[in-house]
Amino acid sequence: MPRRKKQPVRSTEVTDLLARVAELEETLRAIRMGEVDAVLVSGPHGDQVFTLQGAEHPYRLMVETIDEGAATLADDGTVLYANRSFAEIFEVPLEKFIGAPLNNFVFGEDRELLATLIADANMNIVRGEIRLDSHMQRPRTIRLTLSPVREQGGHTICVVATELTELIETNEALRVSEVSLRQLSARLLKLQDEERRRIARDLHDTTGQKIAVLSMSLDRLAKLVDTRKVDVNDALTESRDVVGKIGEEIRTLSYLLHPPLLDECGLASAVLWYAEGFKKRSGIHLNVSIDEELVRLTTDAETALFRVLQESLTNVHRYSGSPSAEIRIFQSPSKVHLEIVDHGKGVKAGTERPSFAGFAGAPTLGVGIPGMRERIRQLGGQLEVEFSNEGTRVYATLPREASAESAEQSTSEVFRRADVRKRILIADDHEVMRRGLRGLVESQEEWSVCGEAVEAYEAISKTKELQPDLLILDVSMPGMSGIDAALQILKDDPSVKILFFTMHDSLQMMREISNVGAWGYVAKARAGNDLVDAVRIILDGKKFFPRIASAS
Repeated sequence: MPRRKKQPVRSTEVTDLLARVAELEETLRAIRMGEVDAVLVSGPHGDQVFTLQGAEHPYRLMVETIDEGAATLADDGTVLYANRSFAEIFEVPLEKFIGAPLNNFVFGEDRELLATLIADANMNIVRGEIRLDSHMQRPRTIRLTLSPVREQGGHTICVVATELTELIETNEALRVSEVSLRQLSARLLKLQDEERRRIARDLHDTTGQKIAVLSMSLDRLAKLVDTRKVDVNDALTESRDVVGKIGEEIRTLSYLLHPPLLDECGLASAVLWYAEGFKKRSGIHLNVSIDEELVRLTTDAETALFRVLQESLTNVHRYSGSPSAEIRIFQSPSKVHLEIVDHGKGVKAGTERPSFAGFAGAPTLGVGIPGMRERIRQLGGQLEVEFSNEGTRVYATLPREASAESAEQSTSEVFRRADVRKRILIADDHEVMRRGLRGLVESQEEWSVCGEAVEAYEAISKTKELQPDLLILDVSMPGMSGIDAALQILKDDPSVKILFFTMHDSLQMMREISNVGAWGYVAKARAGNDLVDAVRIILDGKKFFPRIASAS
């Protein structure tokens, strides 16, 4: 049989085969070098992706070594994969973790929360925090981030878990520390005010009283010595002048430490008094507007608002260069408001800085306002400081529920009594002062001291009992202020004549006493010069307020 001749291979087929071999060699090289992550294979059921075992190794290694927990869940929450950190967060051995529902390791309300997060994660990325019971005594807080993953026709959920327990505990510790520091700051400010008040009262009620008695004794001594002895009269006159200056200095120091009007008459009177003195000291015009129906607040609340006023006006004087300022105190149904506005150079808005961070040519906020802001906050209020190129505005509010019950002031007309007896009742809590006052009164033959009282309630009861022609009453009294006592006395009997005899020597105090319905006012520092005249004038049916008359 003849041999069949071979057919020659076409050159195009050889070329194609060589190209495919080259392509396969290049693919094999890429696989060996780790440049290929997966292979796409076409088959009767469509294309399929096969991930190469070596391709995912770097990613698996990274996931296994990170501190955060990472896991893959089925759509029903079954754990398909978890790194070791994820299992440690849930405090479960890894071999027991894989294949178990994640909900099995969460208890209480947090199990329901986790179920909700898993259900929502089938559609969207969700985040939430759950709490895990721990073998340790404290519960642990875990933040979960769940993301849906759809690939190769399957549906899984990727979960990342982050331990927040230490962060939350650190934040809580910082919060507690901040609260403690704020409470300490408020307590220090309160103690500072209490110490100021104590020192002021010691100076006023002890040292000042003794100096006033000394002044009265010198006046009496001057009347007893031989007036022909010029040297003696000069010495007495000089001694009285020195004593008077010492008394004024002590009184000024006492007022600066703690204004007596704040305790005796309330915030409105103290503000009017301070504003009047501020205008004289600084030359800055103040426009003061105070609600006539302003309620009395607690001592802490009124002191805090007054300190805000002091600090604000100090800043106006030192830094603003403003020729004027406005003070407004008003009340709403639930709050009391204090506003101080100046028209100085101010600073740019938003540049509030602590006092140590100043710059040339611009004022800085001292430690006083931040301290008062904390004090106001502790009392349930707010303090705002607004800076602008047109000036500065300080605005403080306190709740009215901090108000203290205050007596209603009466301006009832005072009628002269028909009784012509010149009997005088002395009400003062200082024995030395009562003794000196009694001696000064009884040095006049037409008067007699019918009784003494050492506190306000006793003064009220003895006035009813003894019905004196004149009550000489101190402003500062134990239990109740002399002004409140006078209001009660005049409410019961408007015809009672009251002469206030006090260390508080200010025009505003005299106005308050006049508004109460008293007949006169004598400062203890001027008792030797004014007291006898005041008593005589009042007993004759006239009032004794010479400084108010001269000021008006």
